[in-house]
Amino acid sequence: MSFMETVYEKVKGRGARVVYPEGLEERALRAAAWLRDRELVVPVVVGSASEVEGKAKALGLSLEGIEVRDPATDVRRQDFEAEYLELRKHKGMTPEKAQERVALPHYFGALAVRTGEAVGMVSGLNSETKPFLPAFEIIKVAEGYKRVSSVFVMTWPDKTYFYADCSVIISPDAETLAEIGRATARSASVFGFEPRVAFLSFSTRDSAQDASIDRAKEAVLLLRQAEPDLLVDGELQFDAATVPEITRKKSPNSPLEGQANVFIFPDLNAGNIAYKITERLGGASAIGPILQGLRMPVNDVSRGCSVQDFADVATITALQAMD
Repeated sequence: MSFMETVYEKVKGRGARVVYPEGLEERALRAAAWLRDRELVVPVVVGSASEVEGKAKALGLSLEGIEVRDPATDVRRQDFEAEYLELRKHKGMTPEKAQERVALPHYFGALAVRTGEAVGMVSGLNSETKPFLPAFEIIKVAEGYKRVSSVFVMTWPDKTYFYADCSVIISPDAETLAEIGRATARSASVFGFEPRVAFLSFSTRDSAQDASIDRAKEAVLLLRQAEPDLLVDGELQFDAATVPEITRKKSPNSPLEGQANVFIFPDLNAGNIAYKITERLGGASAIGPILQGLRMPVNDVSRGCSVQDFADVATITALQAMD
């Protein structure tokens, strides 16, 4: 089975509720209907009930099996306002401002996740509904992490790789690199893969000298201390991490043995460029970015994503919540 077929199989029929805050978006409604029809998740769309109903009718879609939450009339609205006020009172939040924020669909959706009414949220079809602020303010970073990072799942018919970080942290220090490695290893495990983590560089085993190489080596040491049972190595060039015969020449003692599947890039420049080259020239499907390091899963999507992309990220979100 393909990567996504495996995800579908794991979440199908589990009844996981995933929030789509952009309930008036055609792509959100079509993705919700696709998910409902296949019993992959229970879609929860947020928006004015009358407008959502009108939009669905115009698209020829039934809302049966899709939950519609209208922040203006929802019975939990006041509870959500109180919850948000308590969360942000140390930042000077007022009841009036909390009322305004909870009226915003992506804030309302994040509060539904925080209070256990859904397992996760997918947003970002529009610039004003990017989920980062509500995720950081409401969901918050998971225990043991200081930063949220992201991973792209790069898939081919015969293999799957995990690339991080390609969309969030621009210039990570050694501690942050180690944390990205730990979070990405966990993501790989959630998706059913044994993580074999390579910290990438233009150098293998001190073949060059640079501060970025020192950061990678320090990150490896930190990650080994935090996760002593994890297979991890670096600094490694990509071929030394993935081609066994080259590994034997350049890094003969590497525990990865040229079979890495989790790749930690030295900075966002390298990661973002690499995933796009892998997708466009290497023929991989790029699934993501998938956020990692949050207490509960919240995922951002590209503003240009397709209906299928939007549906797939919801199933991935449901699987993350099963961890």
